[in-house]
Amino acid sequence: MLLTKHDNRTFENQTVYISGQAFINCKFVGCTLVLRETIYHLEQCSFERCNWHVDWVLMWGSPESIREIKGLVSMIEQAQQQAIAAGQLDPGGTQQAAPRADTKSGA
Repeated sequence: MLLTKHDNRTFENQTVYISGQAFINCKFVGCTLVLRETIYHLEQCSFERCNWHVDWVLMWGSPESIREIKGLVSMIEQAQQQAIAAGQLDPGGTQQAAPRADTKSGA
């Protein structure tokens, strides 16, 4: 299967269908990422405040199915750990509020 390649792109506040695509060095910010059980490729991508919609059949007795879903969950966990380290997410899973530009300091 031939994949559509996206290289060094930023996706913001949109729904992105991961399936059938190759993303290399891409950044996803505030996106809904849709993954269905077909081939895809994610390499050196970053994820900030993204929600995942995963539609995947885990076949009974198929270690490959389990490995694939574990790899995806591991990637999501890694992105969340990076957000915690950057102060964008507290360890309890709550997003940190961004400072408001219209807030005035003082009385």
